[in-house]
Order: sequence, then C-alpha cells, then structure tokens
Amino acid sequence: MKRRFLFGKNWFFEEMKLGESPTFTWGVIPEKEIFVGKSQFQKIEIFGTKEFGRILALDGLVQLSTKQEFVYHEMLVQPAMFYYWAGSGGRPERILIIGGGDGGALREIVKHKLVKEIFLVDLDKKVIAVSKKYLPSVSQGAFKDKRLKVFNEDALKFVKKYKKFFDVIIYDLTDPTGPSLGLWSAEFYRDILRALKENGVAVFQTAYLGERFAKKARKRIKRIFPFFKIHRAFVGCFPFDEHTFSFGSKKINFNKVTFREIKSKYKKLNLKTKYYSPEIHFSSAVLPRGVK
Repeated sequence: MKRRFLFGKNWFFEEMKLGESPTFTWGVIPEKEIFVGKSQFQKIEIFGTKEFGRILALDGLVQLSTKQEFVYHEMLVQPAMFYYWAGSGGRPERILIIGGGDGGALREIVKHKLVKEIFLVDLDKKVIAVSKKYLPSVSQGAFKDKRLKVFNEDALKFVKKYKKFFDVIIYDLTDPTGPSLGLWSAEFYRDILRALKENGVAVFQTAYLGERFAKKARKRIKRIFPFFKIHRAFVGCFPFDEHTFSFGSKKINFNKVTFREIKSKYKKLNLKTKYYSPEIHFSSAVLPRGVK
C-alpha cells in the first residue's frame, strides 16, 4: 500500500496494475489500521474507512470493501447458479471456488441448500484465516458449512485432477499479479472447461470493462467456451469502470435462458439477496456498443 500525506491527511493509494496505465489510481483515507502482515505469497492489509467500511488489499490492490462486496459476490455467483438451474434441467450439486479466500463467494453458494459438495482451492491459507478473523461479515460463518472442503494448494495442479466433475466453477482470483499470474492463461481456462460437466457453468471475474488484461481474458474465454456471456455491475471500491463477470458453458446457451425461468426458480428457492434479482440478471447483460 502506498501512503501519501495529502490535504492534511494520510491517504491509501492503490498500486498500479502491471500493463495498465500508470497515469492514474485511486485513494481513500484510512481511519484505522486493522491488520498488516505478510503470508508466504503476498502482503495482506485490512483497514477501516468511513465511506467503504473495511477494505482488504493484497499486494496493494483492493480486493473488497465490506460496504460493497455484496454486489461483487452476488453478481459473481448467482447468475452462474441460475443459468445452471434454468439451462441444465438439473440441480447444481458439486461446486468449485478457485480463490475466494475472503469467503464472499462461498457465502453465496451456501445459500443454495441443494448443493451437496463445495470445494474451495486457495493457495494462501493466511488470507482465509485473516478474513475469518477481521472480515466476519463477508463469509457470515460459511466456512463452518459441513459441505465445504478447503484445499490450500496450487489451483493449476488441482484443476488438472478433474474431468467432467463440477456443475459450477467460480473463478474468484485477484487480478494477474503475484500468485494468481499463471491462472490468467488460455491453458488454465481449458483445464476449467475439462473439469466442467457437459451442462456445467463457469464464471470468471474479468475486472473492468476497459482494462487491457481483462479484454484479453474475455477474448480467450470466449474462444475456448462454446457459449459465452458477459454481465456487469458497478462496485464502489472498484471506482473507474463497471466490473465484468464472464460466463462460459459447453452446452448451455445463455441467450436461450428466459426471464420467466429465472424468476420462477428465484421465487421457488427463496434466496435472500441484496443486489441480485431476476431483473438485474438480464439488465446486467446489456452492454455498451463495442464491448466484447
């Protein structure tokens, strides 16, 4: 985290992302330092702010804020789950979360009571421990769910072990720096495709609409998966653009899933969501001209 004294206050400024413009960043005034430490893989910081609540930063890059994380995590998880429900004709029973050590994506999966097994693979066990201790509102006790199996190992090697095994795969990784750099590759996307069942759905966090690395990632995913769809949402702690969520499947044509199907299943499951709804599901897939 970069600290600067500005306007009589100490500010946090986010680190520059490799390959992106070095001419701008964003900042916030930390009110309280809650945790600063290093794991084997990265620097971990949590600090309190007035506007955003608690912020989690890894290697100087913001990962979430407690006041806005529900938008990100609901939009990462729920469209994928409802695409599966509506498009496959079955129930999503076996889920894989890649990354997601803060527990937000896990919390959203746990809401689905018919899921039988949840696998979470995150290389950095310290992120999980620190998040459970200092960001309990994010996971809301989801790490205690009996369906969960946690693997602190390399996701590259882990995913290669499975073929046509998972109903839904949630790719909740940091932007391509540090330990996640090798996971933003066409090879890894192909491994995820192989690990999916025929009617499975994979979802990838693919950063801002306009970021160069995000555009490349979306292009690769679209080339690898037979069916592809982008959704978007504004997340306050990612302030420069709308965040994108990219969906892929072998067999489910996302464009043929109807509002009636999503609304009916959402009502039947009686899920509690703060941002996601059947209406948001479809409106978030309307993109500006030229976005790919």
